Amino acid sequence: MDVDDAIVLTLAMWVILCFLLVSTVDIFVTLLLIGLLVVMEICSGFIRPEIKQKLMPVVYFLLFVFAIIVVKKTKNLLSGTYLYITRVVNY
Repeated sequence: MDVDDAIVLTLAMWVILCFLLVSTVDIFVTLLLIGLLVVMEICSGFIRPEIKQKLMPVVYFLLFVFAIIVVKKTKNLLSGTYLYITRVVNY
């Protein structure tokens, strides 16, 4: 098994594990971003520069989606909607 194959297998297992265990899209996207960034950082010495360049658009897209999630959650928190939803769910 080549190093590139092991990296792809690790990312695929992470995606499947996140998909099976997470119930919301917000957390799923966040975990995908974290997993991809961790794998890219740990394996940076083993990944060829061409592969890194091909993965960067995926990272940028996930960062963009993460920023939208953060803005949405912040807006809900500041408007008081988040607190209302939390109280209703806890009862």
